[in-house]
Amino acid sequence: MIESQTSTFKLYPISVPTPGSLKTVNFYLLSTKNQLLLFDAGWTGDKYWHALNHTLHENQFELKDLTGIVLSHHHIDHCGLVDQIVAQHNIPVYAHKKAFPRLQRDEAFLKKRIQFFETLYNEFDCGERGEAQVNHLKRSLENNRHLAVEAGLSPIEEAPLEGLSVLHFPGHAPDQIGLWEDSTGVLLGADVLIQHISSNALIEPDEYGNRLPTLYQSVDSLKSIASLPVQLVYSGHGAVIHDPQALIKKRLNRIDQKGDKIISLIEKGASTGREIAQSYYGSTYDQQFSLVMSEIIGQLDYLETKGQIHKVMRNGVYRYSAAGL
Repeated sequence: MIESQTSTFKLYPISVPTPGSLKTVNFYLLSTKNQLLLFDAGWTGDKYWHALNHTLHENQFELKDLTGIVLSHHHIDHCGLVDQIVAQHNIPVYAHKKAFPRLQRDEAFLKKRIQFFETLYNEFDCGERGEAQVNHLKRSLENNRHLAVEAGLSPIEEAPLEGLSVLHFPGHAPDQIGLWEDSTGVLLGADVLIQHISSNALIEPDEYGNRLPTLYQSVDSLKSIASLPVQLVYSGHGAVIHDPQALIKKRLNRIDQKGDKIISLIEKGASTGREIAQSYYGSTYDQQFSLVMSEIIGQLDYLETKGQIHKVMRNGVYRYSAAGL
């Protein structure tokens, strides 16, 4: 069924229910005058492959009608079917250039990334839990080689989008992009904005191994959407967003509330990243370590940028204080 029809393209959503907080994994067929593009490619597995083919056939298309794949970012739930599609129908795959080493699982880049996290977790006082996460990343380097995208990649600038604009939305991922149609206010936003959950600003290094200001980038990306006459946002997960301005305001307020709580914990004596994370999240610190530390480190960087906290390094570990102390 056609969920949305605009002056530039017809949009055919593919939504696959998934366990957990994501609720669904969404990807989209975009039919323009001369193209049939796939925006994102779901997760790996039969149910995603069947969902793609069902939507194609339901709308009188076949796999051979696809002219290209556009990837919003490199996360596996957005690119899982790429190789399976391209193996049967050799079409171009477009992505932001920052996605290339991640999608291709470039070994030199991934080793540098592991070194980044080893240093990071030491600086934030994560001890044995940090070491365990680094060891997990080292095992993943070997165990996940099969997840590398084998298809050839082309820069997103070369995609034949016929009236759609590419917008860069770093924060959740450094390579995240969305597709925007100004005349109708329709945005395909991937994970920059999700109706039912906040999109994690995941700590990542840049290509030189420096820490990206991911929460600051997420805030900037949300504000850039708020500046547009956006009417509908089609997300990578969950429901279509019909009031994006209100949701953006809610997300930005929540970021500020979390920041205020972190400042309060620092004022009460928590000074290292680990101490702040454990005080804020309790047992969730161990259960969802990498997500918790992304949240806390992102907040600390953001608060420091705003001048609300300061840090000093003592014995290789950052220690934080509130600006007024």
